Amino acid sequence: MSSRIALLLSYAAIMMSAIFIPNYALAIGASMSMLGVIGAGYGISMFFSSYFFSRASDKTGRKLFLHIGLLLSALFFLLQIPAKNPTTLLIVRAMSGASLGIFTGPLIAYAHDTGEGMGTFSSYGSFGWAIGSLLAGFIAQRGESLTHLNLLAPYWMVFFTSCLFFLMAFISLNRITEVGFVPQKPAPLFPKKIIAKNLRIYLSAFLRNLGAYAIWIIFPLYLSELGASKLMIGVLYFINMGGQALIMRRLDLAKSTGLIKIGLLLSSLVFVSFALAPGYIWIIPLQILLAFSYSSLYVGDLLYLTENNTEKATSVGILNSILGICIGIGPLIGGILSETWGFESVMYAASILALTGYLVMLKEK
Repeated sequence: MSSRIALLLSYAAIMMSAIFIPNYALAIGASMSMLGVIGAGYGISMFFSSYFFSRASDKTGRKLFLHIGLLLSALFFLLQIPAKNPTTLLIVRAMSGASLGIFTGPLIAYAHDTGEGMGTFSSYGSFGWAIGSLLAGFIAQRGESLTHLNLLAPYWMVFFTSCLFFLMAFISLNRITEVGFVPQKPAPLFPKKIIAKNLRIYLSAFLRNLGAYAIWIIFPLYLSELGASKLMIGVLYFINMGGQALIMRRLDLAKSTGLIKIGLLLSSLVFVSFALAPGYIWIIPLQILLAFSYSSLYVGDLLYLTENNTEKATSVGILNSILGICIGIGPLIGGILSETWGFESVMYAASILALTGYLVMLKEK
C-alpha cells in the first residue's frame, strides 16, 4: 500500500510542475526553441539516471534509491522558484529529471516485488497525475490574485506544492522493508540481450512517446490559444489523468500485446484530432480517448516487461530511460516545429510517429 501512496504523491508533484513549466519558461524570457532545450535537459538527465539507478537496484535493493530520489526531487522542484532566467531553469530542470530517475524504476520494481498488479499499481500514478493537474490549475488560478506582487507568483505556488508532495511521498516509504526482493546479477552496462528480447516494445514506445512529448511541451500554450484559462487547462489534464486512473485498474488481466496495439493506433487518431479542434471544449472528448490509449499502451508495456524478464527493474528502467529520451528529444521537435509551422504541425507529426509504432508492433504475437 505504501508504494501506491508514494506513486500517487510523487506523480501528482511531477504533473503540477510539468503543466506550467512552458508558461513559466516563456514568462522568464525563453523562446519556443529554448523551451525545447529546457525540456530536453530534463528528459536526457532522466534517461541516464533512470537506467543507471534501476540497474543498481536489481543488485542492492530498492529502499535506498527510493529515499534519496524522493528527497532530491523535493529539493530541485523547490529550486524552480528562484530560477529567474532560462539558463538557470534549464539547470534546475535537468537536476529535477535526474532525481526522478533515481526512484521511478525502483518504485515500480518494488511494487512488483510485493505482489502488486501492474495495472492497479499504475492507476495510482495516473490518479496522482489527475490530482496534480487539477491542483495545479486551481493553485495557479488562485495565484492570479498575487500577480500584483509578482507576475510569477502563480507558478511559484505550484512549485512549492510540488515540493511538499515529494516530501509526503518520502514519509510514506520511510518504514518499508525489502519484501520479496531477490538480488539479481547486474545486467551488462549495455544490455543487448534485454533490448533485443523486447525490441518491438521499446521501439513502439519510443515512437509514440516521442510524438507525445513533442506535443506536451507546447500543449498548455496551445490550450491557451484555444481560449482555456489556467483552471481549465488543469481540468483538461485532469480528464485525461483521471480517466487513466479508472481505466488502468481494469487492464491487469488483459493480453499485453493487444493492449499495446490498441494504445498506439488510438494515440495516432487522438493526436491528429488535436490539430483539428476549433476550441478547447472539443479537447474534452479527445482527452477521454487519450486516457484509454495511454492506459492500454503503458499497462501493456509493463505487463510484457515484468512477465517476460527476470531483470524486472532493469527492463522497466530501460523503458523509463526511453521515456527520458522522448522527454529530451520530443520538446526539441515540438519547439522547432511550432516555431516554424505552428502548433498544429506538432500534432500531425506525433500522429505519424504513433502510427509507425503501431506498424512496428503488428508482427508481435
